[in-house]
Amino acid sequence: MYVAPRPGRDDDPHFALRLGLLCVICFAAIQWIQPVVPALVVTLPIAILAGQRKRFDPMLGLVAPLLFIVIIWAMTLIVSLTQPTPVLMIAIAFWIFFAGFWVIRRTGSPIGMLIIMAAALMSIMGLKNPAMLFYFRDGFTQGALLSIIAVPLLYWLIPPASQMAHSREVELIQDRHGIGSLNRAFVLLLLCFWLYAVMPASDMILAIGAIFVLVFPTRGQAASEAVQRTLATLYGTGAALLILLILSWNAHFAMLLGLVALAGVLFGWKMMEGRHPSMVYQYGLSVCIAMVAIALSSQSPAYASIMRILLTGAGAISAAMLIGVLDSLLLNRKAPEPA
Repeated sequence: MYVAPRPGRDDDPHFALRLGLLCVICFAAIQWIQPVVPALVVTLPIAILAGQRKRFDPMLGLVAPLLFIVIIWAMTLIVSLTQPTPVLMIAIAFWIFFAGFWVIRRTGSPIGMLIIMAAALMSIMGLKNPAMLFYFRDGFTQGALLSIIAVPLLYWLIPPASQMAHSREVELIQDRHGIGSLNRAFVLLLLCFWLYAVMPASDMILAIGAIFVLVFPTRGQAASEAVQRTLATLYGTGAALLILLILSWNAHFAMLLGLVALAGVLFGWKMMEGRHPSMVYQYGLSVCIAMVAIALSSQSPAYASIMRILLTGAGAISAAMLIGVLDSLLLNRKAPEPA
């Protein structure tokens, strides 16, 4: 699975500014669109822009959101058709998980990640609250369309210093892809049952943090990713609670836009200069913005914060540990030496 390197100050000195302005655009768009689940609209554009390096990448900025729309609508159709037979829906979801993990382990393509995310979230919603299934589909579609418009516009208004295309070098693993994919599909299925049991439908977007850990191909990478996302969760939660505390004193929309812009700039700057890997601050910003959007729509910031910490910490680390156990038992068994 490809992980973007740290943004370079020489290549893109305005990276943090661009990220802060996108946060403003996302919350202004929420005010105009009035989505049922606002967090769905803000998370995808921020992830798309934060993943860019050097000049604007049309594959990531344009093709990936369009592809995500197609996958989300396809998964909505599959879930809605199989919803009367939950066993069939779960079986189909499992094999979709397997296909997504196989694509990641065999090619390193992020398409596998999009397939897994869409299949996991939509299948959980189909079991938990069928009415919310279509709200999630529409929210993800709105977020993808917003990213298609906003991200290229910001790169046109504030171009990076480097006009070189970023080279994405994917480190593939040479191992039994089928067994490794089955291990991760099984763990993800267990995680989906847990999320179905403990998470309310309105906060299901918080599940992405726990699910994302499983897309990394080796157990060492999964464990490292789990620790990094737990740390990022703490950073994002702290920033979100600070924003909500300030808004409790001065609840003006202009103040909200200023605070989320400041959060975007600070997290973007730490992506370039922070002592932790850039992914910690990138995911921390996603946590912060999603939690603010959820809290402002649900009026339950404390509950959302606690659920985010418990979900990402316990779910991600437990999933990484279980993957390690399964890989040790099934994937790394050495053949007996001939006598």
